[in-house]
Amino acid sequence: MTKKLGFFTRIKELSFEQQLVFANVLSERMLPNYQLFSESTEFGNVKVLSTIVDLIWQKLAKQSVKLNLEVQQNKLLDETPELADYESFGVVAAIDCAMSINTMIVAMEQKMDEDLINISKLSSSTVASYISAVEGDISDEDTFSHEMMLEEKELQEYLLGRIEENPKLTPPFLKELRAEFNNFGVSNIGIER
Repeated sequence: MTKKLGFFTRIKELSFEQQLVFANVLSERMLPNYQLFSESTEFGNVKVLSTIVDLIWQKLAKQSVKLNLEVQQNKLLDETPELADYESFGVVAAIDCAMSINTMIVAMEQKMDEDLINISKLSSSTVASYISAVEGDISDEDTFSHEMMLEEKELQEYLLGRIEENPKLTPPFLKELRAEFNNFGVSNIGIER
C-alpha cells in the first residue's frame, strides 16, 4: 500500500511551471481583496497587479510576451501599502495579495520554486486573519475548523488535483482553469469580483 503524500509535498513534486500556475490562480483569486482596499482608501492601482498576473498567464501559455520582471517588481512595490499606515483589516489582505505576486516574480527571476509553496500558506493566512478580525479572539482550532478555512483548504486541494491531472499545461487547459476559478466570483475571503 502506498502512503498518500501530504499536501505541501505534492506541491513540491510539481514542475516549476505547474507550481507557478498554482500560485498564479491563488494570487488572482486575492485581487478583489486588493481592489476593495484600494477603492476604500484611494491607495494603489489594482490594474498594476492584475497586469502582472495576466503577463504570467501569457508566459505560462507560451505566448510571446515581454515580461521585464525587475520593472514589474518595481511597479508592484509602488502599489504595496504599508501596514502601519492603515488601521483596517483590508491592508493585511492587500499586502498579502501584493506579496503573493512579488513571490512569483522573485521565483521567476531566480528560476527557483522554493518560495512558490508559500503562496498557498499566504492565502490560508489571509483567511485566518480575516476570521480572527471578524470573529474576535478565537482559538486556532476554531479558526481551522471555520467554514471559510475549510472552503479555502477544499479549493486549494481541488486546484492542486486539477494541475496534477494536467501536467502538460496546454494553453486550452490554462484558459479553462483560469476561467473556472474566476467564475467562482469571490476572493479567498469572500470579496466579490
